Amino acid sequence: MTQADAARSAGVSLATWRRWEEDPAAVSAKTRVACEGALKGMSELERRSLKSAGAFVEAWVDSHRLTPRQAYAIAVELGTWIDTDIGEWLQDPSEPLHDVAPFDRFDLRVMMLVGDSRAWAEAVRQRCRVLYDEVEAGTLPFDRPGPLIDEVLIGAALDGARTWLQDMPELFERIPRRDSVDDDDDEVASVIGDDDWSVVSDIFDDECCWDEWEVPLLRGHPLLPAVLAERHPFRWFDVVEPTGAGYLQRLTGMVVDD
Repeated sequence: MTQADAARSAGVSLATWRRWEEDPAAVSAKTRVACEGALKGMSELERRSLKSAGAFVEAWVDSHRLTPRQAYAIAVELGTWIDTDIGEWLQDPSEPLHDVAPFDRFDLRVMMLVGDSRAWAEAVRQRCRVLYDEVEAGTLPFDRPGPLIDEVLIGAALDGARTWLQDMPELFERIPRRDSVDDDDDEVASVIGDDDWSVVSDIFDDECCWDEWEVPLLRGHPLLPAVLAERHPFRWFDVVEPTGAGYLQRLTGMVVDD
């Protein structure tokens, strides 16, 4: 639902709706009731899309790592897991957890160790809430000390975020589009654009604190058994010293040059 749709639902002008969003006290009590009623009739995703778009623009407008639309799309994916996928499964765990997003992105060997643990699913849900708030504020897991699960979840969110941006453009209409700008000298993108998801993945790989952040998401990765042997999924929430660059090479017995 767009702002214009919400305003029509409330029976007010678009300008009045925006004024109410910025400061509810700036409109009449009757208008506040109408706008609040329209908001209550929306889904959680629709409410979030209306209220927080501006925050993502402010937080990511000058970023070289994500565009505001990409950051917002990642947050939408996280929010969907929180409210719909994990949230509904916790209320009615009638299907296997490995069929529920985001866990359906994980290699099954991860989920064999987890089973249908509701406590583990709730712990993931809580980390998704933290990540949502941080992405909205312009922070990624690589920017501060944190557990392995945070980087795994951000990685798991990328494909879904790309799909949201492609298939639901109306969710992003309040956020200015950004196209990539190529450097004339070396023909590489010097400004990331909304469609440059492969660049995002490369940037995340360069900045990650946990070298194995993508391994649980790559089906059949040969190093996953070694990763799981060193750190069971129940321990992915521990805030400890991250493995750092070269960890996967060390697992294979390779020598890492300084």
